Amino acid sequence: MRKRRPFAVAFAIAVALLAVGPSGTAAQAQDWDPFGTSSPPARERPREAPGGGDDIIRPLGDSGASAVERGDLTPVMAQDGSGLPYELWQGLDVKRLEQLISEIDMPPRSPALHKLWLRLITSNLPPPEGGVSDQQFLALRLEILYRAGLLEDAARLLASQSANDPLVAILSARNSIALGDKDRGCEAMKAGGATPSLLPKPIRADAALISGYCAAAAGDAAGAGLAAEMAREEGVKEGIGLAALDALSMGVKPHTKGEGRTGLIDYRLVQAAGGSVDAKELRTRATPALLAALALDGNAAPAERLAAAEAAVIVNAITPQQLADIYRAQGGGEAVVSDAQGADSPQRRAALFVAAEHEMTPQKKVRLIRSFVDEAHRAGFYLMALRMVAPASDSIIPAPELSWYAETGIEAALASENFGKARQWAAFGASANGGAGSLNHWLALIDIAEGSKGSGEADLQYVEDLAVRGRMDATLLHRLATVLDALEFNVPFPLWEAASKTPQPAGGYLPETGVLTELQDAAKKQQFGRTVLLAMKTLGPNGSEGAHMIALGDSIRALRRAGLDADAQSLGFEALFASWPRAISN
Repeated sequence: MRKRRPFAVAFAIAVALLAVGPSGTAAQAQDWDPFGTSSPPARERPREAPGGGDDIIRPLGDSGASAVERGDLTPVMAQDGSGLPYELWQGLDVKRLEQLISEIDMPPRSPALHKLWLRLITSNLPPPEGGVSDQQFLALRLEILYRAGLLEDAARLLASQSANDPLVAILSARNSIALGDKDRGCEAMKAGGATPSLLPKPIRADAALISGYCAAAAGDAAGAGLAAEMAREEGVKEGIGLAALDALSMGVKPHTKGEGRTGLIDYRLVQAAGGSVDAKELRTRATPALLAALALDGNAAPAERLAAAEAAVIVNAITPQQLADIYRAQGGGEAVVSDAQGADSPQRRAALFVAAEHEMTPQKKVRLIRSFVDEAHRAGFYLMALRMVAPASDSIIPAPELSWYAETGIEAALASENFGKARQWAAFGASANGGAGSLNHWLALIDIAEGSKGSGEADLQYVEDLAVRGRMDATLLHRLATVLDALEFNVPFPLWEAASKTPQPAGGYLPETGVLTELQDAAKKQQFGRTVLLAMKTLGPNGSEGAHMIALGDSIRALRRAGLDADAQSLGFEALFASWPRAISN
């Protein structure tokens, strides 16, 4: 599988902090290979338990009859509020962690895994094995958060660090400039002093570009030109960032056309040089970090900010709550809805959302909500939009004149995990229609999302009826059976039988040989961080919706075995939600 090398830089930073050899540093940083090998590291041997290598804890003097597997023990939970175990990174050393992160998309496209991954990377727990120090692991976490566009999370981590540390100064300067605070960024860069020569090339390259940006902000054309030469010496490739520094040094407009992804510092340099990047081109080429920075920049042009914010929420670079705040900042109301720039535009969606929040009449409110989520569905962020409108939707009291809205009410409540409200809307839908065309099949999905609370039971009679009568899509039928089995619900025989009569879907992402075995091994040993990263790798670039049935089932089982039941339920819900039978076609 093709490796996504940009994330390997995080480990180049971390490893070089304490151990940078004069003969290998430049080549390793240049090739994004911090461990000095062009081939992937061999799979590491599982961590051995004290006194033996079989990961089994035995009482002293015991021959083995009363052995207890480590995975059977209740883990010691951390006290940092993350809800994760203290030995979060057990079973991983820095080499294997580097390999895993270089092979998966950041941030993950699955909202459920993204939420779990964010808890992992922001938790205040000991670093992985392999001699990595707290400072090295801090650098790793900051690099991952930055590249994933989680700039505010990175800012919170940086706030507790010493501003006099050169590495922290560079990373802090980059993050502040990314968030549009050039004064704080340039002050941080100045406080860090000269860039140490022992830092990895990628960080020295960033430092050169940031120095050029600060020189430009201070009106120092010569300093910008010098920074451009330093950046080239550190291996920065020709692109719009270097072109902007050259333009600044000569006092001309920069060239803004280029190939590949547009990074955050490149974009800020173009801005400093008085240029601009086409908004449409920006949405398709911008990195998650750039999308997040533009979305969170209160000084950005409104149209540019809205477009970036919607693109950012699709890749989980910002949260639905942040997008809602950005919409609110645009203002709105029914008059604004009619004046918004065309159907299916970010401006219209923002106006619809704000109008729906402000509307007091239930009949008008539900129409505005439905219009907004319909347009969000076409724009690619339906589930996120439902989470945004959930507070407004949950405030509505079911009434006969709103019976057509009951299904949307269920969806919004389900998306926000308000299971009681979802059941209320389902019951109302059944009574309003006299049982004809009822919404009771949603009860199964509500039970899946909420969990069976150990009973192993779910309200499956209505989906069973749909399946037996051939009214359920074959792919969804197999996916439903896979999720139910992985979550250990009792699956009715007629549902299995209906699935067996249709060909099993062969499509979807399936990882390379060995990954599923490694995932099962990590879950069995309750190696939480390793399990989550392997689940992300198993599901692939499109998350649970795009995964093969085998990959989906094994990922859910692994999370449950590792003790992450709520996250497993969320993943199962995600896998089914988009294709769940609906009375209202999206």
